[in-house]
Amino acid sequence: MPLSKKKRDLLRNFVNFLCEECHKPEKEVGILEPHRIRPGRDGGKYKIRNIKMVCKRCHSLFTSAYRMARNK
Repeated sequence: MPLSKKKRDLLRNFVNFLCEECHKPEKEVGILEPHRIRPGRDGGKYKIRNIKMVCKRCHSLFTSAYRMARNK
């Protein structure tokens, strides 16, 4: 189950509204999104230890890289 808005907001605040990957502020890159380090299809859950708060660009890069790695 995805994170609630309240939990997403708490995590955004926890990382000081900076993308954990590119370190750019939300004001520059838009609202941060939760990225599961271990993907859902591999059993990854929306747990604190399995989440990075990232911008949309970094999130899509992670997703693309994961898909490419799985197709090899």
